[in-house]
Amino acid sequence: MYQAFDSFLNVETWFTSNPNDERRFYLCLQGVVRDEDFNPDAMGDYIRRKVGVTSRDGSHPFEMTINNLVRQAWAVRDYLQYTRE
Repeated sequence: MYQAFDSFLNVETWFTSNPNDERRFYLCLQGVVRDEDFNPDAMGDYIRRKVGVTSRDGSHPFEMTINNLVRQAWAVRDYLQYTRE
């Protein structure tokens, strides 16, 4: 399921928080966020593996961006779950 983010990660600026990159991230997220098995923490682990981040100690320059993406995914997931009618 997390392969849905590959097109986002294949753009060399994915980590810059450029509005175009954010849009690409949310478009990828839209395809999986409603899946009951989707977990933003697992998404973050997938992204780390995909881009070669081997530790979570904050030493890698991508780690802050990945943590932000995980937080954004949790916010969307929680919003959808709490507002479901």
